[in-house]
Amino acid sequence: MSLFNFIILCGGSGSRLWPKSRTKMPKQLLRITNEYSMLQNTILRTQSCEMENSKITIICNKDHYFIILEQIQELKIEHLNFQIITEPCGRNSAPAICISSLITGNENTISIIMPCDHILDAQEFKSCFNKSFSYIDKSIVTFGVIPNKPETGYGYIKVKFNINMDGHLIQKFIEKPCLKEAQEFFESGNYFWNAGIFIFKNINMIRCFEKYAPDILESSRECISKTDLSSKNLIHLSSDFLKIRSISIDYAIMELLTKDDLSIINAYTIPYISYWSDIGSYSSLYDAINDALNDAILPENESEKESSMSNNKNNVVRDLSSKNSASNTFLYNVSNSYIDSEKSFVAVIGVDNLVVVNTDDALLICNKDQTQDVKKVVDYLNSSDKKELTLEHKKVYRPWGFYVNVYGSDTDGSKIKKITVYPGKKLSLQSHNQRSEHWVITRGVGKVQVGQEFYNMTVDSHIYIPQKELHRIENVGDELLEFTETQIGTYLGEDDIIRYEDDFGRV
Repeated sequence: MSLFNFIILCGGSGSRLWPKSRTKMPKQLLRITNEYSMLQNTILRTQSCEMENSKITIICNKDHYFIILEQIQELKIEHLNFQIITEPCGRNSAPAICISSLITGNENTISIIMPCDHILDAQEFKSCFNKSFSYIDKSIVTFGVIPNKPETGYGYIKVKFNINMDGHLIQKFIEKPCLKEAQEFFESGNYFWNAGIFIFKNINMIRCFEKYAPDILESSRECISKTDLSSKNLIHLSSDFLKIRSISIDYAIMELLTKDDLSIINAYTIPYISYWSDIGSYSSLYDAINDALNDAILPENESEKESSMSNNKNNVVRDLSSKNSASNTFLYNVSNSYIDSEKSFVAVIGVDNLVVVNTDDALLICNKDQTQDVKKVVDYLNSSDKKELTLEHKKVYRPWGFYVNVYGSDTDGSKIKKITVYPGKKLSLQSHNQRSEHWVITRGVGKVQVGQEFYNMTVDSHIYIPQKELHRIENVGDELLEFTETQIGTYLGEDDIIRYEDDFGRV
């Protein structure tokens, strides 16, 4: 029996969904469509295929693996066979697919490449998945979404229809077209949107790399040879990954394969005929949630009704306040708009077709038809002294827990954090050259090292850590450990940390 390996591509920064999406916590790890993250929804989608001999491989940035581990555990799927492969830096989809084809399973393993920022109907996904089995012996199989309108934001697949078969031979891959071309594609009837899903036997994909991108194959093999593969669940790719050419699988393989009349490997598309959305902007997010609320067409999104509401003016309101407290939003004479407020109260009056997103540290207001331009805000911030607004939220996740920046910046002379440590976890043994710290325990039990001395600390205990002194804290209780940290110094950035010991390989 063949092994089925669901390979989930979990890279990318989701810059068009700023300020919700940040580099350290991108859109695929956020709960933006229901109570699950985009990644968790994708993992659950694989379970709908009900394959006994299956595995999940998640390829992600090295800074995200501990968040992904936590989200996998949240799902509580019994006996889940999974592996996380971390990249030192994103290199697009072709290197990720090449490496996964080489190190996951064997040459007869059937790999299913899945983006983790799409919304699909789980049953239709299962149906297309089962239909692909007729073609995978000598083909690369894709899913093609039947367009319901001209769309310039998606890639297209041109096919040669065969009404007697479930799959259709691919003639051409086409990148995002202009509006005139998109209109022609829509009217012709033999073009699909490219869903970014690929199914193949590993040996067939490796043969494609041998013929069309041998440099990527060679570099991938070199990277693997210098990578520690001993861990069952977690593989950190070596720094040689950075030497691999950055390119998408469409450009590196699929476009060349479909032009090659002499290839022994074909490319087929299985029509996907239910709801699909690529959540690449607030406009597409609005459409997906609004459709789900008004038409109940997204089984995966049923619980969205608990945290969002749609009224007769087609507004989508993401209100994450407690169900037992007053709403964080007030709308009057508002239509066709997307409103998302995390904590502070937001009132919107007399507007149409707007996106309003309010986080702890940033506010976005834009016309819903121009949400693709949100990336321009990110570009501006990255070129200014406010780059931290694109990197992380005020709540920052770490392998041992998380912290919230309560007050101050790196150069204010003082900063206050609220820090939470999971049971059994501890921070690295570290020191700082440019700051001292004051800790006050507000919840739980901690074991603190300062210099060569150790202290057991409980609620209302406090301790002072001088500049350049070794220090560390460990949660030795069964509940969360929480404490406030007040930093004093000329520079308070996270890069003023010298690590001496660390449980998470960051020394």
